[in-house]
Amino acid sequence: MTKARDLASAAPAPSTVSATELGYLDGVSSAIQTQIDGKSGTAHNHDGTYATSAHNHNSDYIANTLTNTTGDIIYASGANTPARLGIGSTGNVLTVSGGIPSWAAPAGGGKVLQVVSGATTSQVDSYSTTYVDTNLTATITPTSATSKILILGQQSFWTANHGDVAGSRARIVRNSTVINQRDNFGAIEAGRTGSNIVAFNFTWGIVYLDSPNTTSATTYKTQYGNAVTPVGWASAVNPFGTPAQIILLEIGA
Repeated sequence: MTKARDLASAAPAPSTVSATELGYLDGVSSAIQTQIDGKSGTAHNHDGTYATSAHNHNSDYIANTLTNTTGDIIYASGANTPARLGIGSTGNVLTVSGGIPSWAAPAGGGKVLQVVSGATTSQVDSYSTTYVDTNLTATITPTSATSKILILGQQSFWTANHGDVAGSRARIVRNSTVINQRDNFGAIEAGRTGSNIVAFNFTWGIVYLDSPNTTSATTYKTQYGNAVTPVGWASAVNPFGTPAQIILLEIGA
């Protein structure tokens, strides 16, 4: 820049500006301050290529380009390449697919998602073969229509014999639908000796896997009845206050 050198060599020369410093102005084609202001403005996001600390535009690029929804996550889709991962749906978990993070529904296969239980000690008597409720019940609301419900429990019965076959029968009911039934179990055939009555207690171990195919509240209960009509004597479930319990486990598909 010849004119700058001449200016620096002129007498009197600017006392604080050297010819080298004036040489830095070589090639300037417009107002320097305007160019500086334009480079430092927050509107210049550099479309991602300058989102490094050296250019001081990180926050501008992140706020104006990558994140536009509450819950967004920034990750590297490649070397030095920031990318946006939008917020997932309620209940989703963060996982990895194809080498990059992604949102997905949690794996539920074979896992216990919730447990509900019910219990009773109330004795219920029966004088007929008609099924009656045993007061053992529990209600569960499945989180998915594909879930299965594992039913576990135990319940005691008392049966008396008057010279004929005696026994009980029991079943599991989902809402109003019978899903499992045991006919004539715990039967005895021994008759009376004189005025003696043959009676005994036994326990029903409940194990059943159900597929309700619903996400609505679902009630499970047990019912029982006599295998044959008793002669002048009643059988009982939960006899003498024996505790009974039912446990419902939702198993993810």
